[in-house]
Amino acid sequence: MSHSKMGEHQIYQILRNAIFNAELPPGTQLVESSLAEGFGVSRTPIRAVLSRLKYESLVRIIPNRGAFVYCPTPEEAEQIFFVRQMLEPEATYLAALNASSSDLESMNFFLDKEEQYYKQNQPHLALQAIHSFHFAVIEACKNPYLIQYLQEILSLTHIILTFYDVSESNTTDSNHEHRDLYDAIYQRDATRAKQLANEHIPSIVKDIDFTKKLNHSLSIDQIITRYTPK
Repeated sequence: MSHSKMGEHQIYQILRNAIFNAELPPGTQLVESSLAEGFGVSRTPIRAVLSRLKYESLVRIIPNRGAFVYCPTPEEAEQIFFVRQMLEPEATYLAALNASSSDLESMNFFLDKEEQYYKQNQPHLALQAIHSFHFAVIEACKNPYLIQYLQEILSLTHIILTFYDVSESNTTDSNHEHRDLYDAIYQRDATRAKQLANEHIPSIVKDIDFTKKLNHSLSIDQIITRYTPK
């Protein structure tokens, strides 16, 4: 079924949302010809969209095979969280020293969103708000090298949590931990902020279960219908 022609950015947003809502699980092949037909466009914007998703580590392009929704393996996840455990507490320490009022407002905004989405039983949206909160903390450290490395690490851990997080029952604890971290940064207590970040990352890891059963992939037509405004 062919839908009315869409712009590149709209196609990107639809596929990105479908991935982050676990409706295109890891390993799903994104076939250029099928996407082009479904979205009513040529293959050129589809290739551009897949390149953007690859840049965000959401898609892996394998030569002679095509594009596939990506998620790190358990072994890769262990290495990714090891790096996060090393770097994020240091960035959080610096954030407590360097955060501007605008940085603090951003952090608080995303924490409010996290709480709101959990109350509305929208855990995937809450997860995106959490990702944005952590990213706001990282940006507040003002060290461009830490920011650069942690951007990729946070994106990868967000992908892992999108598919394998089983913490829906622990949402209150999650928000309290984030609030405590924010309070330490707000109070310029760098040592406390670093300590809380050190303790927080293992609590994230324990809520990951790579045996979690994933949803079946939706068809492109189903995804377009779900994410296209009526």
